[in-house]
Amino acid sequence: MEYRVLYLICVLAITLCFEPVSAAASEDEAVCGFTHNDCSYEIRLVPKGNCRHQDKVFMESMMDKQLDSSDYSSKMHLMERAFSDVRVDHEKRLEGLEKAVRDLLGLDTNSAEIDQEIHRRRGNFQNSDDKEVVSKLHEEFTKLRIEIKRKNSDLMDAEIKYNDTMVTLKDAQLKLLRTSQDLLDAENKVSFMERERMILRNQLKDKSYRLDKTGSKATECENKTGTLQTQVFSLYRSEATLKEDLETCVYEKNSTIVKLNEAKRRHAHLKRRHSDQRTILTIRENELIDCYSAKTQTFCGFEDPNICGFTQISGTVGDDFDWTRAQGKTPSANTGPLKDHTCESEKGHFMFIEASAKGKGNNAIIYSPLYRGMTQQCVEFYYHMNGRHIGTLNVYARTRGAELDSVWRAYGNQGNVWSFARLGIPKELARAGYQIAFEGITENGYQGDISIDDVSVTDAACPVDSGVTAVQVAVNSTELIKAGKSFARNLRKKKLRRVPKKP
Repeated sequence: MEYRVLYLICVLAITLCFEPVSAAASEDEAVCGFTHNDCSYEIRLVPKGNCRHQDKVFMESMMDKQLDSSDYSSKMHLMERAFSDVRVDHEKRLEGLEKAVRDLLGLDTNSAEIDQEIHRRRGNFQNSDDKEVVSKLHEEFTKLRIEIKRKNSDLMDAEIKYNDTMVTLKDAQLKLLRTSQDLLDAENKVSFMERERMILRNQLKDKSYRLDKTGSKATECENKTGTLQTQVFSLYRSEATLKEDLETCVYEKNSTIVKLNEAKRRHAHLKRRHSDQRTILTIRENELIDCYSAKTQTFCGFEDPNICGFTQISGTVGDDFDWTRAQGKTPSANTGPLKDHTCESEKGHFMFIEASAKGKGNNAIIYSPLYRGMTQQCVEFYYHMNGRHIGTLNVYARTRGAELDSVWRAYGNQGNVWSFARLGIPKELARAGYQIAFEGITENGYQGDISIDDVSVTDAACPVDSGVTAVQVAVNSTELIKAGKSFARNLRKKKLRRVPKKP
């Protein structure tokens, strides 16, 4: 009976250790040996089939697969499966061993009961040496069982490490994904910079082309300057001729002095008459000053359907079409104001020229009422010039019946805002009376609407501030003299009509 127990324990040791006890045994068999009294015992086990090398071949194949695999996830999966197979194989061997022990002992109990049965039957051995051998084998059996538990614990630790490794792998994959996204963003930025570089290169080519053209124009200007210098030299050469002409002019001057003395005598007579007429004119001006002041303190926001006395004559020479009184935005898209300046709403009115269906150079002129004052005056107005095809806005001033004199001009797109302008009217022109004319000239295209609003006239010099600098209107002395004479004649005629005839 004790030999059966010894044999069973030796088989257990060989099965769990994977290696033969004796180094002299061949690779296909396992040897377990021990000594009892003076006798030596040797047990040789030869496995059937491929049981001896099952674990070794399995582990080698797993290592080969791990070495051949380049994917880290595949290696971890193979390791997990290898650990699982080893653990299952150990459990199966342990169950088979316990079953074999139960069969040999004729028991149907667990491992603890097997130990108790071995302790109970240990008393059947007559010799103390046999009992000692059995005790040692029993201790070895217990150590092997503890070793199995330790290996199971190591296997569990390996599984925990494997799980930690999988978590680390997932974190690494997430970082790789973020890195890929950053790389993609960087590639997009590089593409954008490449496009910007191409645009800048094209702009540089355009600037170079313009620079070449400017250089050509500069050369032409130098050539013209040389021609002008030649003409100047010619003028210097003709200086002698001019000196002769100067002597002739001196002779004519002497003759003119004689005539001038006669003219001075006549001028003194006319001056006395002028003083008399000036006294009469002062009286009449004082009588009309209140009326003129009331008329010149004017403001026109074109809210009046009669447009505050402004007039326009279309179809005449130099006037192709009329200004239009509008409310809200103009009919053409992307041009004109969205609201007037007076009310700052779509319900307010303003004057504008419609650029649609007009050719380049067509114009429209609108004339203000006749303004007059005793002191210098200030004319203020707002204008709106927004659109790709904006032409020119000209402002003229003239005395009664005289031709128009240009005093202010704006050209091109000024933005979608109401801009402000001032005209300084001198005292001489205000006393003679004057009109303001607004002329709009179109370009090619429908986005060229020009608008005006809030025309005002005040009896004072234009204010000096940081907003707008007033444009001073020049005085045409000839026209003013004619206007003054005409006004004096009219006053004289009115006076004669009022004086009753003598009987």
